[in-house]
Amino acid sequence: MGRPAAVSYRFQRLPSAFRYYPRAVFGRRAALVPEGATVPRLEGTAEAIRAHAGHLARYRAVCGFADDGTMPITYPHVLAMPLHVALLTHPKFVVRLMGLIHVGNEIFQARPMPAAGSYRIRTWIEGHRDGDRGHEFDLYTEFDDASGIAWHEKSTLLARRAAGRGQAARSARQTLRYEKPQEADAPAVTDIAASRSVGRRYGWISGDLNPIHLGDRGAKLFGFDRAVAHGMWSMARSLAALGPAPLAPPVRVHVEFKLPLFLPSSARLEHWPRDGRHVFVLKDADGQRPHLAGSTRPG
Repeated sequence: MGRPAAVSYRFQRLPSAFRYYPRAVFGRRAALVPEGATVPRLEGTAEAIRAHAGHLARYRAVCGFADDGTMPITYPHVLAMPLHVALLTHPKFVVRLMGLIHVGNEIFQARPMPAAGSYRIRTWIEGHRDGDRGHEFDLYTEFDDASGIAWHEKSTLLARRAAGRGQAARSARQTLRYEKPQEADAPAVTDIAASRSVGRRYGWISGDLNPIHLGDRGAKLFGFDRAVAHGMWSMARSLAALGPAPLAPPVRVHVEFKLPLFLPSSARLEHWPRDGRHVFVLKDADGQRPHLAGSTRPG
């Protein structure tokens, strides 16, 4: 687990993520990690956590997962959200939460996770990387059951710095890159509807009430023309559309978030097998611009 934590939250019951939002909204934070500063190790744990049946049912409904008696592969991220928000709003995390962009996600699920099971949640963050686009942070989460680690996630978050014209062009080109089908591939296509209400519905279920997702007015405050779908909703909805076979544990999922998915809109998911993996890309309705791209492979 690394060096001793500067901050260690211990919960017997998960708190509400909403209790930490005043810190996110009213706390004075920097846009980037100040020169010479760092993010110390911040961690949180919660014991004997169980999913609430009603909450899980609403999550399945908004993301498109069938009820098979287990947790959908992306659901633990939502269960752990109160711990994430607690860490990312702590004064020792010196960057403002509302400015962070979720740019990547990796999940390893070792085995099926019964919906009625009991789990210990651990989450931690430490340090940052200074890249061309800004400062990146890796937020880790694990779910343990009686057999050990059942689920592990790395969420990569970006605090963006102002880019010059050349850097902006390079960043745009990088965003538009994704794995494309080869001539012998025959991608399956699934149409996905992102309704105007998805941002609010997923926001209340997940505890992620960033204003850019809740309505056009809040989105415009942060420079967007319209409300933007949560990246984790787009990821979950895409995985649900793949069906159960590519997600059978043990499995690893890797996703890069690309261009915003505005609400309401239509999107198309293209997916195909490749070298033991299952590759997928969520594009706009014209099939030209990517919203996310990723793959699954046996773990």
